[in-house]
Order: sequence, then structure tokens, then C-alpha cells
Amino acid sequence: MNSVIPVGFGLEWEFAVFVQDGLLDKPITGPRAALKFLHENFRHQTGAPFRAAIADCNSALRYRCDAEIARLSFIAAYADYRVKLDRR
Repeated sequence: MNSVIPVGFGLEWEFAVFVQDGLLDKPITGPRAALKFLHENFRHQTGAPFRAAIADCNSALRYRCDAEIARLSFIAAYADYRVKLDRR
């Protein structure tokens, strides 16, 4: 049996989340960009906020949760990551 799973690769948030990327602020515009950032830029891919952000962004891309939930999870994961960096 074949079935098609809709995926919202072009799904974007109403308001971008700006993250520090070197000396510049980089806009993260949606769950797809957030997943890429989480996987490529987080040296410490641990903790509940990180896992929740991955799960929520994946769910949003499959239209299984609201994109705003994924945005809030990404913000929490980024904040947690920055705290971990500042402790080192």
C-alpha cells in the first residue's frame, strides 16, 4: 500500500527567531531551518529542550502540531544551549 505523507518544507513562522552566528544575527524562519540549525550548530545535542525542539519541528513539518509550538520549543532549546555555552 502506498501512501503520501504531506510535509511542509516551505512552512515558515510569522516571526523569525534571531540567533547569534559568529558576529551576526541569523534569522531562523521556520521548522526546517530550525532543524538544520539544531543539527549543524549545537555542539551539545543533549537535554530535554533540545529533544523537544527536534520532535516539535519534525511534527510541525508533518502538520501534526502547530508551527508556533515548534518555534517556542526552538527558542527554549536555543536559550538552554546558550546557558550551557556560558557555563564553560
